[in-house]
Amino acid sequence: MLADLNEFQIAGCPVRVGGSSPEALQQLLLSQFMGNSPVYVLTDSNTRKHCYPVLQRHVPALSEAICLEAEAGEQNKTLQTCERIWMQMAESGGNRNSLLINLGGGVITDLGGFAASVFHRGMPFINIPTTLMAMVDASLGGKTGVDLHGLKNQIGLFANPAAILVWPGFLDTLPEREILSGAAEICKHALIADAGMWDKIVKGSKEPLLWKEYILPAIKIKTGIVSSDPLEQGSRRLLNFGHTLGHAIETWSLRNDAIPLTHGEAVAAGMVCETRISAQIAGLPAEDRRFGHYPMNEDAIASIARLSVYDKKNRNGKHLLSLLRSVGQAADGIPCEPRLIAESLRFYASYTQSFFY
Repeated sequence: MLADLNEFQIAGCPVRVGGSSPEALQQLLLSQFMGNSPVYVLTDSNTRKHCYPVLQRHVPALSEAICLEAEAGEQNKTLQTCERIWMQMAESGGNRNSLLINLGGGVITDLGGFAASVFHRGMPFINIPTTLMAMVDASLGGKTGVDLHGLKNQIGLFANPAAILVWPGFLDTLPEREILSGAAEICKHALIADAGMWDKIVKGSKEPLLWKEYILPAIKIKTGIVSSDPLEQGSRRLLNFGHTLGHAIETWSLRNDAIPLTHGEAVAAGMVCETRISAQIAGLPAEDRRFGHYPMNEDAIASIARLSVYDKKNRNGKHLLSLLRSVGQAADGIPCEPRLIAESLRFYASYTQSFFY
């Protein structure tokens, strides 16, 4: 179980993990943000219903806050949604001394962080992640942004929150699919940086895993990497393992599926593909690993391969991937031929199907 209080910093941003996080928010509001400028809470349609009332009960200082609501889902992480948020803040007297509290998963922390960081040339914001994915990854590290016609995170900037408050109690509001989505990022952290943690996850996979136990270790892995490279000029790119192809798969799903993949499901598929490439060009010993199956035909594979060109790590028309040298040791900036991208997607389609059909 998590200790009641764990405090540290990630690239200069204070992080608090544990059951006393709501009390920390109350103290922050009273000491720094209560005054003549409005305090806003950005939710989506799910966190407005399930999480905001809980937070209000624990944080009396939110009684005068203005609640803003965005539609749930990656497809709503757009400039158009930001424009609606900016207009609501402008019309209610928001300014650079106001505060925006982002209460939600990765879509809300990405979207809200971007909206706050450019409104009046920058207003403070606090991230309160409510999904496992956001707790261990999306809310941490100062990346903000929105998608551009379904292409992931094409518009954004680095901007640190005033604080990140992780309260695992919000996990009790989530369906199993969202828990497993976050588990994919925990697995990624272990694969790139902690072989012992990965072995523990694999050994525990025969029984229901208590993913709450991995929140703090996963956060500490990301904290160490981000703090040494906050602007992603080098080693931070290791955190993109599984994401070059994962983002392309996610974009394809957003454009073509009635019920799109979650980010974590897409990253899990991307990790299978990039593990295959790691074994081919980065020296990873071949091992069987089992993930869920997402069906792909040849047209989908060709389209996903083309979408991978838009990955932000690519340079001069070359695919540059973060890959595994071994379990627990990753390397970034490894050139990869386009044919290996397509071949890895075909491998994923056939390999995972053999387990699940």
